[in-house]
Amino acid sequence: MQYIHQSHYGHAGGLHTAKPIMAIDKGHVYNMVNGRPDTKALYQVKGNKLYATSLHPDGASNHAMFEIKGDKIHTTINHPAHNPASHTFVIKPGEMYT
Repeated sequence: MQYIHQSHYGHAGGLHTAKPIMAIDKGHVYNMVNGRPDTKALYQVKGNKLYATSLHPDGASNHAMFEIKGDKIHTTINHPAHNPASHTFVIKPGEMYT
């Protein structure tokens, strides 16, 4: 299992200490609820792209919302908050956070 953290926490360049906000497991991405991955997958991983599932609050997406590049997750042009200059999330392997 891998955990997804926000790319920026606190001040720019500061140590990243926030708990993960999502988890990736077996090709699906889950929100973290009470320190554990939820049972409802919000995104499905296809290759290096993340697509919203029918369980996402905005519904399923035919277009990728995010793209994984190494250990970083970037928004795609199809994401409403797309920023080509920066990544949105960082992927880290790790232990369960509580």
